[in-house]
Amino acid sequence: MCIRLDRLCALLLLLGAVIMVPRIVHAEEQQSSHRTFSGVVVKQGTGLVVKTPDGATYQVNEKQSHQHGHAAFKEGDRVSVVVDENNTAIDVHHKGEEGKHTFVTGKLLHLGKMDKRVKLQTAEGEKVFPLTRQEIKTKGIDPGTEVTVELNEAGAVIDLHRVK
Repeated sequence: MCIRLDRLCALLLLLGAVIMVPRIVHAEEQQSSHRTFSGVVVKQGTGLVVKTPDGATYQVNEKQSHQHGHAAFKEGDRVSVVVDENNTAIDVHHKGEEGKHTFVTGKLLHLGKMDKRVKLQTAEGEKVFPLTRQEIKTKGIDPGTEVTVELNEAGAVIDLHRVK
């Protein structure tokens, strides 16, 4: 009887590991779809942009830096910029202050167009996160869809993807 119980425990542990692997792999896929570049903040027109060594420029959003708790960017600052798969800057940090992003997967309950919030049903219960920008890929994602949100260090959604 004891040997059979050990086999059953081993089988349950293996089954649990197999179920969890897709979640872990999916989070890694999310991270790998983004690129990080070093750059320098320069003035362009009336605003500031990050210029990377290859000559590409990405707009700096002062409002977002304050929401993330960063000091305001100024011309000449060395920064790291995180770019999503659409070549859009989703996060900018002063060099040496790079933050850690978190991925949360759950069933989409609400995607606020006016109140800019995302509500998910997760294994830990309902979770609500602020949405940093409306242009995040939200079209055609219906409530009940399994999604993964990427959160910056301030806990705000900077990217959202359907779970494949």
